[in-house]
Amino acid sequence: MILAIAMRESMFLIFLFAPVLLFAGGWLNLWMGRRARLEIQPDRFIWCGFLGAAKSLPWQAVRQIHVPPPGSRRRLAALAQLHDGAVVEIDALWESPTSPGNLLAEPHLGTAQRALIEGHQAYLARHGIH
Repeated sequence: MILAIAMRESMFLIFLFAPVLLFAGGWLNLWMGRRARLEIQPDRFIWCGFLGAAKSLPWQAVRQIHVPPPGSRRRLAALAQLHDGAVVEIDALWESPTSPGNLLAEPHLGTAQRALIEGHQAYLARHGIH
C-alpha cells in the first residue's frame, strides 16, 4: 500500500483491491441467490426474489393458481387468483435477470408453476375441497 502511494502507481492499488472487490461481489451474489426461493408449506406458500422482502399467501385465500398468459411480463411466474377476486402476481424466484439463460431466452418457470399448482391441489385435497 505504501509503495503504491509513494510510487504513484495505480496498478499496485488495482492488484491490492481487486481480490477484495471480487470476494465482495461473490458474497453478494451468493447471499442474493440463497434468499431467492419458493417455499411450499401445508398452510401457505412463501416466495422471495433476489430483491425485496419475502411475500406469502395462505392457501385458504387462494382460489386458483394460473400460468400467466402469453405476452405477460417476462419474469411473471404465476398468478394467484384469490377468493375475493384479487389477483396476486408471483414474480420469478430463482433466476437472476442478468443470467445468460434469461438474456438469451425466456426464463423457464415451469418448475415453480408446477410446485405452486401441486401445493394448492394438496391443500385442497387435505381439506376435502374440490
